[in-house]
Amino acid sequence: MRRWLAVTLCAALIACGTTAAQAGNVDTYGIGAKATALGGAFAAYADDAFAIYYNPAGLTQIAAPVLSMGANLIQPSLRVYNYQVNGGLAAPTTGPRDFQDHANVSVAPHVGFAMPINEAKTLVAAIGTYVPYGLDMKWPGTPNDPGAYNAHHTWYARMVVTPSLALRLTNSLSLGAGIALGRSVAGAERLAFTPFIPNLHNRQIEMDMKDDDNWSLNFGVLYKPLDCIAAGLTYRGNTRTHFKGTARVVGLNNGDTLTVPFASLAGPVDNTVVNAEMRIDHPEQLQMGVRYMPVVKVSLEVDVVWTRWSRISGYTVSFDKKFLDAPALGPFNPGASSDFSPRNWQDTKQVKLGVEWQASQILTLRGSYLYDPTPVPDSSLDMQWPDADKRTFALGAGLNFGRISVDGVLQYTVTDGRRDINGSSAALNNSYIGGGQADPNIPPGVALSADGHVWSGGITINYKF
Repeated sequence: MRRWLAVTLCAALIACGTTAAQAGNVDTYGIGAKATALGGAFAAYADDAFAIYYNPAGLTQIAAPVLSMGANLIQPSLRVYNYQVNGGLAAPTTGPRDFQDHANVSVAPHVGFAMPINEAKTLVAAIGTYVPYGLDMKWPGTPNDPGAYNAHHTWYARMVVTPSLALRLTNSLSLGAGIALGRSVAGAERLAFTPFIPNLHNRQIEMDMKDDDNWSLNFGVLYKPLDCIAAGLTYRGNTRTHFKGTARVVGLNNGDTLTVPFASLAGPVDNTVVNAEMRIDHPEQLQMGVRYMPVVKVSLEVDVVWTRWSRISGYTVSFDKKFLDAPALGPFNPGASSDFSPRNWQDTKQVKLGVEWQASQILTLRGSYLYDPTPVPDSSLDMQWPDADKRTFALGAGLNFGRISVDGVLQYTVTDGRRDINGSSAALNNSYIGGGQADPNIPPGVALSADGHVWSGGITINYKF
């Protein structure tokens, strides 16, 4: 009876957790404080409930029911230097400008429950919730900060519930699988760049969409030929999503008059609020890790994670009506049936190093290093998806009090120097074309430098039944 009460409690926590989950970057900052303290180098370790993500085969190491719950707090601090737009008749004249993000602390909760389901304890079931991908970015949203014409607030997250099952085939070989049932949200806010249409220029354009039904598969293999060595292999499948929502202009209504003063044109605008939809895939990952224990109380693990970011070559937001249709304005009509964003993201290979020392029966110390190259090329870097090569360092500790144990982690991520863009980002340049150019053969070009860091910390509480 106690076991089924635990299952009921876990299901209730998962139902609450999936409504609040959000993260702070395009990739996870860790799921569970133990794995996070090891830099995510956990595919060959994977001995807690969050093996459902890192390697579901590792669940076979769980000998008694365990409930784990906690959260990560994520605080980014990103700076942009000397942002300016060169060329273009109507390019902003406020550059060069320096500005910093205004992002709030993001909270990414995680909950997991695992238990053996046969007497031999060779078959283990688990369920958990977490955020595999996420982003919530805010920049200054005024015309004095020209980046706002590209985006000043973007959010994107996928939240999942993942039931999983693992089977120990032999004393050294285990297999595991799970299905991640998710929902995703996405949105962006920017200022309209239409300087030749004064009563539309600088108005806020908002897009808010969600996908309530998506799924992906997780598979894992764990091989432990000796007590001192283990190897893990995990495949996390891609997810196809179909977002639906709305796009609208704040403070502008159907029938309002738009004017182009120097051309003596004026006309009503229609479709200031339209339905929008977008298809985009979450990429698949392959994680491989080797864990070595030179002595009983010390372990070292090295993992490599390949992510197929090239699956995101671009995405199109389609509208059911021509958004902001004003035919009377002729060539200055801002109406559009769709909006395409080229991305051309590139596959990446993360390298993760984690070390653990069991200092005593109660205290375990952990540390890690992670190198994470950016998937975003210069040609598509913008204010919506700010990213750069990153290095992450983490320290953590575990306290074991018998049935109850607590894991904690403090993590610091820093960009690998400044990232410089000198007119090479089409995603940024295209934000300033709407007003026309002095020479159509010389479109606007954006130059900037950027760097930043992210502090994050987390705690996980575990209870063994």
